[in-house]
Amino acid sequence: MDWSLSIDKAIPKPLRIILRGVGQVFFCCNAVTGLIFLIALYVGGITAGLAATVGVISSTLAAYLLGFSEDDIETGLYGFNGTLVGPCLFLFLENTPQLWLFVVLASILSTVVLAALMRILQPYNIPASTSPFVLTCWMFMIAVYSFDIFSRGPVLPVPSIPAEIASASAVSAEFASFTQETAMAWYTAITKGVGEVMFADSVIVGILFLIGIAITSLRGAMMALSGAIIGVVVPIFLGADKTLIEMGLYAFNPVLTMMAIGWVFLTPTAGTALLALLAGILTIVCQAGLANFLAPVGLPTLTFPFVLVMWMFLFAASKSSYWGKAA
Repeated sequence: MDWSLSIDKAIPKPLRIILRGVGQVFFCCNAVTGLIFLIALYVGGITAGLAATVGVISSTLAAYLLGFSEDDIETGLYGFNGTLVGPCLFLFLENTPQLWLFVVLASILSTVVLAALMRILQPYNIPASTSPFVLTCWMFMIAVYSFDIFSRGPVLPVPSIPAEIASASAVSAEFASFTQETAMAWYTAITKGVGEVMFADSVIVGILFLIGIAITSLRGAMMALSGAIIGVVVPIFLGADKTLIEMGLYAFNPVLTMMAIGWVFLTPTAGTALLALLAGILTIVCQAGLANFLAPVGLPTLTFPFVLVMWMFLFAASKSSYWGKAA
């Protein structure tokens, strides 16, 4: 929206860059959107908001000190991985004062990894997206087993052999009934699915994220909402774990996938919207597969299912006469 872009340009440059970095988590190069996202994170929890703030500042400052492209820095491209690193580590590792040092170091590393991957992927015109965040957080989560002053949190999965879910845990027919309780369950799962992109288990945060995206692009918001809906419908149809569906944990990856394919990286058309729908569905299958693949080492999938599916579709786009890359 024009008014938000005017405000974006009026914000002092250092603050504008930081807020754009937060906004780029959802592909939004807009400081107003980034501000809404950051406020939403603080609404979800002070620690998550502070961790995201420390992360985005650390990763952006590292890009400046390392002499990376100022154009990329100013659009927030070196900020969004750091934004995700902070809340992620505080969710999966034990909350201690020393963990703030881990957040700073991991955010700096995410900047280095991003620069390296941008160089590797540049000939193919493929974005690194959130892969630096994923690789960095995986490294730091595994590293805690070697250091006495850090320890895993209760949310980090325990290394185990994958097993079939119990029938009692699978979605029951009640989820498909037409009652007020069912409608509330759908509403909660969909909105939390958007919020879980930044590890926020909150309906309000998810709604604020959608509002922030809509300020930048209505199509982007529609893709995000559609991804969240797909992230509830498809797991129900496949008989996935009911608790995971209700928490929105099957939805946040399709949210990003549908935004990337249906709005950001391919020409926005009705055809690419349908393509985004297919990509969103496949992301759910990919997430389930990766979750079982990573179970023996006790790592969460994070946003890697989105990254893998997005990469495959964008690489395939170069071989298709129908899929046009966005300008």
